[in-house]
Amino acid sequence: MWTAIRAFLWVYALIALVVIAALAFAWRFVAPPPPREVVVATAAPGGAYHAAAEAWARLLAREGITLRLRPTAGSIENLRLLSADPPEVDIALVQGGVGGEAEYPGLESLGAVFYEPLWVFVRGRQADLRVAELRGLRIAIGPEGSGTRALALRLLAANRIGPDDAVLLPLAGMAAAEALVEGRADAAVFVSARPTAAITHLLRVPEVTLVDFGPRADAYVAAFPYLTRVVLPAGAIDLAEDLPSENVVMVAPMAEVVAHAAIHPQIVALLMEAFTETHRGRQLFAPAGRFPSADPTDWPLNADAARYLRHGPGFLKRYLPFWVAVWIERMWVLIIPLLTIAIPLSRIAPPLWRWQIDRKVYRWYRHVKRLETALKAAGTEEERHRALAELDALQERVGRVRVPLTHAQPLYQLRSHIALVRDGALR
Repeated sequence: MWTAIRAFLWVYALIALVVIAALAFAWRFVAPPPPREVVVATAAPGGAYHAAAEAWARLLAREGITLRLRPTAGSIENLRLLSADPPEVDIALVQGGVGGEAEYPGLESLGAVFYEPLWVFVRGRQADLRVAELRGLRIAIGPEGSGTRALALRLLAANRIGPDDAVLLPLAGMAAAEALVEGRADAAVFVSARPTAAITHLLRVPEVTLVDFGPRADAYVAAFPYLTRVVLPAGAIDLAEDLPSENVVMVAPMAEVVAHAAIHPQIVALLMEAFTETHRGRQLFAPAGRFPSADPTDWPLNADAARYLRHGPGFLKRYLPFWVAVWIERMWVLIIPLLTIAIPLSRIAPPLWRWQIDRKVYRWYRHVKRLETALKAAGTEEERHRALAELDALQERVGRVRVPLTHAQPLYQLRSHIALVRDGALR
């Protein structure tokens, strides 16, 4: 019994050592677990960026991931934080067109999540005012570091209006709206995915008009590939007040989520689920299913984000809790070599175990052979008796050997062979 147990332990201990060594080698290639905290650069609280990030944070919290929001001045500051060495944030919401791979290398896009129309308000009732007619006027275009200012400067430059051709006021939000109403500004530019308090306020002021890009919207889209023609439907802001009273054609960049290249793949997958759940529904300027979107993007699309946008969540994440799916995906690098080694070893183990037991029997045959040769070569009676005495001692020692019943046949064959040698010597 103990012979079988010792053989079993020896064989399977050897197999366990081989498996452990293989796993120790493969462990070096196991991806680290995803971080428990992710930092996102938004913009000022109360805006669309901040509201979107708050929605994502609630969804990530369900899986035990904290999404910490970092308010900023806008897209330019977001890119600066993301491009720092090391990055000060993990992801950032960025207005389409304010940067790109040439200016900010080493970043990746996780896709676009909503339109951000350009709202241009002017004093007076000329809705079809051309941007070129703003020359020489006082224009609120937002503070330094904001995406609104960056886009406004580009559109003004396209209409040959430089910093010296107009008074550019660093006002945004309600401050810009009040300056326009009070006559301290002649025009105000906003970039917002939804009507903010400032925009809604201006739509109700009779002396202020929202510029309609209708006749020239396609020209702006052709000149700036990151812009899209969108329509603000009549009455969309307030049906009772009929705000606006007519459809207004606008141009809009997309809000894009940008990440540093080292972002964890599992975090990307979880973020893509949050983007889909938050933004896939109908929006004011987009039909249901338009977002999240892979086009257009100012940076290369992250491979995991692209895979998600094409195929949706992976098989494991579709049917298993997030952390269970993460553990299994991390362990694939261990499971594959483990199966590769374990299956052949499981087939080798039983024969090896049998060999270990049979070896305890077969090792005595060299002594039997030696004594048989000694008996045949014995020249004197003394040598013959000495060889027989050794054979008797060998027979006694073999009689104390214990093996499982399944391996008893080789042991009894050995005993019969010893007896055969002894009988032959006695004749």
